[in-house]
Amino acid sequence: MKYLATFIRIVRSIHTRPTKYFFMVVLGIVGLFFLAYMHNYNIVYLIMFFVFALAGASSIIGRLNLYELEASVLTAQNFFANTVSSYTLSLYNPTPRERYALECSNAESSLTVDLLGAQQSKSLTLSCTPSRRGPFFLPSLQIGSYFPLPHELLYRRLDLSYEALVYPEPKGEPLESFRAKNRSFFGEHDDFEGIRSFIEGESPALIHWPSYAKNGELMAKEFVLLEESETLHFYFQACGKDDEQRLSQLCLWALECRAKGIGYSIHFPSQVLSSRQRSHHEILSFLAGYAL
Repeated sequence: MKYLATFIRIVRSIHTRPTKYFFMVVLGIVGLFFLAYMHNYNIVYLIMFFVFALAGASSIIGRLNLYELEASVLTAQNFFANTVSSYTLSLYNPTPRERYALECSNAESSLTVDLLGAQQSKSLTLSCTPSRRGPFFLPSLQIGSYFPLPHELLYRRLDLSYEALVYPEPKGEPLESFRAKNRSFFGEHDDFEGIRSFIEGESPALIHWPSYAKNGELMAKEFVLLEESETLHFYFQACGKDDEQRLSQLCLWALECRAKGIGYSIHFPSQVLSSRQRSHHEILSFLAGYAL
């Protein structure tokens, strides 16, 4: 009963897909049967049963080749929405038997392992493209093989059970362009220089109220900068037309600021995130989970 239960587990865990050679084998067996039946050739009967037994034995050996393989996630780089990201898996063979001709794949990429030794592991790097920000489970790993005969593809799926966090897609206006156009967003103010159009999301302290009282149009005060500050200020409402566009823009600027070693703060309607007080990962995680 123990061996029967093991056999049932193997059959249930391994899936099969016939190839063109499978239909050739079926046609060959049927042809041999009619030839033997019509002419009563015992040797043909033996050949027919040999081909049938060979195909059946191949199916059993192929299932054993895939059974008990294990996979786990070793490392995963930062994931960004609509961006190809990679992760590294460990494929482990816990049995004393070698495994042959393994094709490991997900929906987007695949790798071939020609030989996996007994009680050995192999590192595999695959890629995927998350479609949206927020929590994300890595796709299941499919392990397939044509071993030992190519009349059927045998495969099994392994659930990795690995949850990652996908950050917003980093895209929008480059940081240098923002700095060139919005010098009054950062730096220490010295002398009043003039006025300009008010950008939604800026601090109300910049509003030039006399212009509003005279023309009914919101204008912002422009100052001569005494010196550039080491901190840039980004205002959420001024970063795009909708939340997703704003989050993508802020994600891009956060990455560029980190690469250039520039401090920054992001002003949301209800709070302010500062790179001086929070880690880079914390800020990106907040952007990933914003309003979900």
